[in-house]
Amino acid sequence: MAMHTVHHRAHYSTARPGLEAGRLVLTLIGGAAFIVGALLDWTRNTAGTSLTDRSLFQIDFATRSDIVKTVGGLAILLGLLAVVGLIDRSGWLTRVAGALGIVLFILFAVEVYRSSEHTLQAGAWLALGGGILLVLGGMLTPHTPADEVPVVLEEDERRYDDRL
Repeated sequence: MAMHTVHHRAHYSTARPGLEAGRLVLTLIGGAAFIVGALLDWTRNTAGTSLTDRSLFQIDFATRSDIVKTVGGLAILLGLLAVVGLIDRSGWLTRVAGALGIVLFILFAVEVYRSSEHTLQAGAWLALGGGILLVLGGMLTPHTPADEVPVVLEEDERRYDDRL
């Protein structure tokens, strides 16, 4: 029966300040694009903060005064969520917020193109651009060092390693 030996090897990566700065810039610009885009017109000269959230799955583009249940309110929430994602070094929250923003745009665009007036205005396009920037910014993360990666060697491999 072969014996197993567990060696612990530490793996470290070097810090890359350019990646961290790029992530910071792309996330802040993408989050700002979401928030500003929410305040601009999305379709039919109606601001995103006035369009009801039902506009994402129905052709009815009704307006609402409560910002919480609007398309623009969702965009603002995603923009803020992406900026909060800067706290975590892995960037997963920023990527998720960006991906959800792209889904938000696609759902809205499908309903606009199903309706009689096929116009997407600057706010919707700015939100899409913000989502793309957030996904890209979330990908610019330095690899975090793993404390220890266990490596299991068989008895024969251990003898070979000892000879080297």
